[in-house]
Amino acid sequence: MIRVAPSELELLTLARAIVGLGQYAPVEDLLRNRHAVPAKFSPGAMQVLRDTLAKGSVMALARCGGWRQQLTVRDGQARTGRLWERHAPPLLRFSPLTFHVLKWLLEQPLTKHGAMPLEVDGTPTLADELILFLCCRLVAGTPCAPTLGAQHLFRRSALCWLGFPEQFGTHRPEFDATAFAPLLADGAWLLEALRLELVLRWRGLEESKRHIASPEDALALGTAQEAVLAAFLDAVDGAGRRDLAGFLLEAARPLLEQPATRWVEGLSSSATLSSRATAARAAAAFLRALGRLSRWDAEHRAVRFFDDDYDAAQHLLSEWNAFGEAGFRRAEDHARQLATALTSASGASATPPPSSAGSAS
Repeated sequence: MIRVAPSELELLTLARAIVGLGQYAPVEDLLRNRHAVPAKFSPGAMQVLRDTLAKGSVMALARCGGWRQQLTVRDGQARTGRLWERHAPPLLRFSPLTFHVLKWLLEQPLTKHGAMPLEVDGTPTLADELILFLCCRLVAGTPCAPTLGAQHLFRRSALCWLGFPEQFGTHRPEFDATAFAPLLADGAWLLEALRLELVLRWRGLEESKRHIASPEDALALGTAQEAVLAAFLDAVDGAGRRDLAGFLLEAARPLLEQPATRWVEGLSSSATLSSRATAARAAAAFLRALGRLSRWDAEHRAVRFFDDDYDAAQHLLSEWNAFGEAGFRRAEDHARQLATALTSASGASATPPPSSAGSAS
């Protein structure tokens, strides 16, 4: 049996919560208060940490979507199966950066004024990026989230922005499509593995907009979403991996059964008409991004049988058929309604757009 010091056990407990997709409540005390962490772990504790990260990360990848049967189109070829059936086992190499992040999370009281900034050097590996993503997942919607979002290491992570744009407050992403290049390397296995998690994150984020009262908050979120999705879609298009954008359609399908006014029904009626109109347009950032996928869908339909990319286009048409042209039209209608909305949902018509024949539901 490996014995560890109490301070080492606290860090190991936090690591298990992060990679184990645990809940915030059991580790709330570890994150809200200051804890002493030894500068150097004992060999036994370090062995347990490595084992926890290695096994826990594999399990997290499976639970975040890797377990699902999924169609991907890579190098013009369709591949179907679970993550481990589509890819060789990826190399998960954790750099010292991961240990420094875990140590900082324990040492700094994330909900109190005066928390020291997280200062680390080096470029995160893909395994480190996964840990950063899972850290954001653990604290999402809690009082700890703003402190995490204020750290430069998290703000420069394209993956964290893609999964948690709301955690960064008024900060805006300071990157372009090239920031996604590491995530698209090696077959983009990490993005493929996180597809289900991204579906749930973006669907939940859109549903949460109805509870936003401040036009400024709605504008900040919409602005961040627009910038992140623009960079992401540029990246996957340039890499020939349009299939990776499919999580947006999967997230959107049930949302489009709701009236457009639902996106902004929580906006404060005491805000100015101009600020509410600006917020309503910002709330449609996600819906406007679907317009680009609609154009891609039209391009795929125009590919002829004897064209080189015919097979890839047909696979994408098949994969996106559940959303369908009707879904794209409905998303466009919703975005148009929000762009022209001048009042909050309480003063606007709650009549949904007419249902179109198709398979958007």
